[in-house]
Amino acid sequence: MADETPATDAIDPATWTGPWKRRFRPNLWLSLIALAMLVMLVMLGNWQRGRYYEAIAGLKRHADQYQGKPPLTRLGEVPGEADSRDRLAGLQYRRAKLTGTLEVDKAQLLTARYVLGQRGYGVMMPMKVAGGPLPRILVHLGWLPQDKVAAYLKEVEAKPERTVEGRLHITPSAPERRPTGEFAGKPTWVRAYPKGLAKTIEGLEPRLLLQVGTLAVGKPMDVDRLPYDGFVHPVRIAPSKHVEYAATWYGLAGTLVLVWIALSLTKVPLVVVDGVRHVLFPLS
Repeated sequence: MADETPATDAIDPATWTGPWKRRFRPNLWLSLIALAMLVMLVMLGNWQRGRYYEAIAGLKRHADQYQGKPPLTRLGEVPGEADSRDRLAGLQYRRAKLTGTLEVDKAQLLTARYVLGQRGYGVMMPMKVAGGPLPRILVHLGWLPQDKVAAYLKEVEAKPERTVEGRLHITPSAPERRPTGEFAGKPTWVRAYPKGLAKTIEGLEPRLLLQVGTLAVGKPMDVDRLPYDGFVHPVRIAPSKHVEYAATWYGLAGTLVLVWIALSLTKVPLVVVDGVRHVLFPLS
């Protein structure tokens, strides 16, 4: 095989008509920019991979709490201060069957949403319960068409003592929020916010929400029975989403490497003189 040596004479590539050879000659600044972008893309991929494992752990936690433990009949079955971390962790996702008195005069509504083509509101109200560190818990009773909200509130007012069954949900410790409006004489909120309501409703659990309903106890929703209920407050985004996001970031990182290699390959003239291959460095 003929030897390859660089020629000392420079030529103008615009006038060269002979063969060419690819040489790997990366540009310093281009390489530094590509390296910074590569590190960022790999970090984003690692972040989404971590989110995937967090989601898997969250789903396992939900299964252990929701399916692996019996329903609570009193909130005091999980000991601790009302807002303590250990108590909240012990209550998160637990099934509950609580008996108490619903307080219609303190009812709250979730901002209007469309369900099955109808505009309506989620109905929440405190319920007095016994056997816990605080006397009240916010209950999400489900969704109603807007023209049936007032009649339902009157129905509950006529018979406030009830046994409700559902799933306990720990709400975020968010900054102070205020109602976004009013409907049927009741404040409307974008999200369930017991911590904010606890400032005006004495003895209300500040982070705890009981989501009532058939879906919350593992049964399909009955579209012929109002209010509609179920998992309005999700457990966690599907883990597969994080796999897709991670694959996207890692794919972009791989593409960046290929683009950097392609841009670093410089085409130079090649001649053979007396069996020796000469690479001629172009003028530019």
